[in-house]
Amino acid sequence: MSLFLLFSLPLFAQRSVSGTITSGNAPVPGVTVSVKGASTGTTSDEAGKFSLNVPANAILVFTHINYIPREMPVPASGTLDVSLEPESSNLGEVIVVGYNAQRKATVTGSISQVKGADIVKSPQPNISNSLAGRFSGIMINNRGGEPGYDGSSFTIRGLATTGNNDVLIVVDGVPGQVGGLERLNPNDIESISILKDASAAIYGSRAANGVILVTTKRGKSGKPVINASFNQGFSSPTRLPKMADAATYATIANEIAYYNNKAGGMNQQYTAEEIEKFGNGTDPLNYPNTDWTKESLKKTALQNQANVSVAGGTENVRYYLSAGMLYQDGLYKNGATKYKQYSFRSNIDADVTKDFRVSLYLSGRQEDRQFPTTGAGDIFRSIYRAYPIIPARYPNGLPSSGIEGNNPVMMATDAGGLNKSPTQVFNGILKGRYNIAAVEGLSIDGFAAFDKSWSFSKAFAVPYVLYTYNKGTDTYQSRIVGGNNNAATLNESQRNLSQTTYNFKINYQRGFGVHHLNTFVGYEQSKITQEDFAASRINFLSILTPELSQGGTAATDRDNSGSSYVFTRKSYIGKLAYDFDEKYLAEVQMRIDGSSTFPKGNQYGYFPSVSAAWRISKEPWFSSLSFINDLKLRASYGALGNDSVGLFQYFTNYALKNQFVIQTSNGPVIVPGLDLTKLPNSNIHWEDARKTDIAIEGTLFNDFFFEFIYFRQQRSNILAERNASIPFVSGIVNPFTGNPLVPSENIGKVSSRGIEATAGYEKRSGTFRYGISGNITYAKSNIDFIDEAPGALEYQRQTGHPLGTYLLYRATGIFRSQEEIDKTPHLSGAQPGDLIYEDYNKDGSITADDQVRTPYGNIPLISYGASLSLGYGNFDLSVIFAGQAQVSQYVLPESGTIGNFYSSWADNRWSPSNPNGSYPRVDTRASSSVNGGLYNSTFWLDNAAFLRLKNMELGYNLPVKKMSFLRMQSARIYANAFNLFTITKVKDYDPEGSSSSGQFYPQQRIVNVGVNVSF
Repeated sequence: MSLFLLFSLPLFAQRSVSGTITSGNAPVPGVTVSVKGASTGTTSDEAGKFSLNVPANAILVFTHINYIPREMPVPASGTLDVSLEPESSNLGEVIVVGYNAQRKATVTGSISQVKGADIVKSPQPNISNSLAGRFSGIMINNRGGEPGYDGSSFTIRGLATTGNNDVLIVVDGVPGQVGGLERLNPNDIESISILKDASAAIYGSRAANGVILVTTKRGKSGKPVINASFNQGFSSPTRLPKMADAATYATIANEIAYYNNKAGGMNQQYTAEEIEKFGNGTDPLNYPNTDWTKESLKKTALQNQANVSVAGGTENVRYYLSAGMLYQDGLYKNGATKYKQYSFRSNIDADVTKDFRVSLYLSGRQEDRQFPTTGAGDIFRSIYRAYPIIPARYPNGLPSSGIEGNNPVMMATDAGGLNKSPTQVFNGILKGRYNIAAVEGLSIDGFAAFDKSWSFSKAFAVPYVLYTYNKGTDTYQSRIVGGNNNAATLNESQRNLSQTTYNFKINYQRGFGVHHLNTFVGYEQSKITQEDFAASRINFLSILTPELSQGGTAATDRDNSGSSYVFTRKSYIGKLAYDFDEKYLAEVQMRIDGSSTFPKGNQYGYFPSVSAAWRISKEPWFSSLSFINDLKLRASYGALGNDSVGLFQYFTNYALKNQFVIQTSNGPVIVPGLDLTKLPNSNIHWEDARKTDIAIEGTLFNDFFFEFIYFRQQRSNILAERNASIPFVSGIVNPFTGNPLVPSENIGKVSSRGIEATAGYEKRSGTFRYGISGNITYAKSNIDFIDEAPGALEYQRQTGHPLGTYLLYRATGIFRSQEEIDKTPHLSGAQPGDLIYEDYNKDGSITADDQVRTPYGNIPLISYGASLSLGYGNFDLSVIFAGQAQVSQYVLPESGTIGNFYSSWADNRWSPSNPNGSYPRVDTRASSSVNGGLYNSTFWLDNAAFLRLKNMELGYNLPVKKMSFLRMQSARIYANAFNLFTITKVKDYDPEGSSSSGQFYPQQRIVNVGVNVSF
């Protein structure tokens, strides 16, 4: 027994260790100091000092959110001074790439990465909205701000195909994980990487549009760390159009009547006295002045988020557990629009033996969307169209009939019923990895991923009453709207989506002196199943029974539909990466993809890529240039694919129709039958992409970093229909709809090229730290071939122009007089106040041949961003700017006698009393006016360039001394904002909008305050 105690004493002996933690010459407070594999730990104080009792042979782990983790043994002296390096400036930083990770120094591809710690500085709960301005190569546009549907659209290096431009999302290694990117909890994100060049070829047939890799957080050995956060946000529209008031609209109504009947004079609709009453508000019943935006929308809407996580573990088992809650309210007054989300995540890693590791990652969320039965587009259409000369509510409180029976004040509420759309998402991943000890560097790994989503929608539309005041009888006449035929209607739908993915790899990673090898080969397969069901019922006897079984009993009162599909992939993947002393680097990738989308013989595609880099700064002869810390030249080339096309195109497609009329001996009879909807193409295959990158990157003077990239891409074999060159008399084309009988063929060709540039500077001096960086991307596409009518004029063809351009007449001014009309080519019946259109072909008349392609559309050719970070003591400030240029958006308001006018048009219109107006004369209906939709022109084409303060956060970390008193590890209070201000020439709507009528739920400005605590 004595002998046992003698040998046991060293194992249980404790000793004190203390020291100072610094970065540069400044102390680092708030660093977690823990004993590896144990729960013992402490944090550094404001001077960076720490003290801890530990076992004599302990390994200390030093971690901080802004610094590279470091492990150090306890020295015999008991004194340990530690220097930490910031995360952003270390070439040893690990970058997540396709199917594995690499040190930043050895990356040969064009890959950008953002840390989750930066993403959570945005108050935007939708991750896709938090990426703009942070790095080059990605064009991001937030098209609307409706809760639950407020995500951004993004393209990597702009538009590249006439087909699908969607980017592949990979979450924790699972390609195309069900649920996607937008609704992930930002607090669970460790990092997001973007593969922009041929480095994405490892994802083969889905990689042509680029790949976004999302990595969620993992636990680390050490005592449990509990993080909790709550923030309260206040959202409001970034921009809403100011509409004409009642007096102005009444005056415009008179003008429109005058242009249609000049003999009737200028007061055919309203007298001067009536117009004055609209303006002075003396008779709100008969002469109201309604601001429909103010009547329908709140100034601010609330949103809040709460999150809690626990992370820690032993040396053998590590865990990260989290739960989150999100609430977003809509902008409408008394509105029905709400979005609620509840999420959880459990990431557990366990070392079963020193060579065998298993991981189980489980996550899920509940997305509860609630809306009125009228969509947001229709509500805002009614807000902008509704006449200001009609009240929203009469003085006695009764709601008016609005415009054409649409009163947005009521449409936005639950008066007309509710549309409830809950969605559940579950993602499960089981991973395993085994190191084969007999062969150094050899290992096998794999995963099985199971994804499910269940989306249900139930829209119960009920009738409600609006009123119209009859001045003659002094009565209110009722009108029933909503539902169908004065009765309630119910529409229900269900979509079940599942995906299973299996992956197995053999890896070999080893260094032989200055030679380093990193390679793997693998197999992957996936299966996607989708089932859809929908049913409807009308003519409900009561609005108290919103169930399908309670609707009308007639055969015509009910309907149902359903569909399903199964899609499978098989893939063989491989990668070989080699470097010599991290100086000469080369990488070869190959993926062979098989897809059920294509017919036998064309099911498999081959997607190789090669990349190389030369770190010039590692050359001995380069050492004299000491101010250049790192300099790398790199290049890549690869073949990638795009299989995001319609299924079953190699079959003849039919649709079941219930109403075919055939002639029988008893007369015509209605019978069901098959309708041919698409001719087959048994030769369809992948859309091909060839990508080339040449780049230089480096670090100067330790603190300045830069990157410059030239890229080029050729797309071919794009699936498109010959719907223009085939004569109509063939019977297989339809120029008026998007669904001709003629099948898609691999005929499209698009090329694109551009540049990316990034530069930044980071510095730390004592307790003051700062950094600034900027990025810019120019990406221009060119349509090399698209099916067009043989007689199309050269300057009107899409071929030879960028994707997404407009075909418009060029407006060069406004006719001010009849004399000017007489000496200028013009439309028949032109009047003063009409737009002047350029006679482009110089034939002396304005015809369809005078339409010209615009140089670009509503996807920017240039996007840019800038970031600024400042820190002093416990205070920190971060700012993100985002902008775009060479981008345009066509917007023609739905105005005239059928709707109100933007004030920008109404206040500046040409009229007999304002012959110098900068807008054309008004008309009965803008969409069919010679100054509007009848001759779409560049007058209504806005320069949608902007510079926007996308995100800003000011934070304060409470002093460590106060934290220990409160038994907290850390605490932080902060205020942040999203879309704080915008500089743009667009007057009436947000420049990121894409609606050609300007009628959409506006983007949001969010101001937010919050607190984070850690125990």
